[in-house]
Parts: sequence; structure tokens; C-alpha cells
Amino acid sequence: MECMNEFIGYIDPGVGLLAWQALVAAFLGLVFYLKKTRTFVVDLVMRPFRKDKGLGEPTGKVKAGLEEVGR
Repeated sequence: MECMNEFIGYIDPGVGLLAWQALVAAFLGLVFYLKKTRTFVVDLVMRPFRKDKGLGEPTGKVKAGLEEVGR
């Protein structure tokens, strides 16, 4: 019966690494989720105050892509 107590107290070293990996993944997932949610809320709140209500001219990456293909 003494041997049984020694085995019950044993925890595999890989369990700590797995727990650490889960914590890092959860934290990074939360960061990306909160960034996307913040962007959505800010866009929703600022939508009525935009100067350009229509589609207008393309900007940023879209404009650069159109210039690249010659449009």
C-alpha cells in the first residue's frame, strides 16, 4: 500500500508544458478577439459621423492594387 501513495503524487512533467501552452493560446486568442471587437464597436459608433457616406474613391491597398493592374 505504501507504493500506491508514491504513484498518486506523481505528475507528468509534460502536464505543465501543456498547461502553459493552453494559457498562452488563450491569451493570444483573447487579444485578437478583443481587437476585432473593439474595431467593430468603434466602426459602429463612428459610422454616423463619417464625411463620406458613399463608396467614393478606393483607398489604401485597394487603390494600390487597382493601380498595379492599370485601372
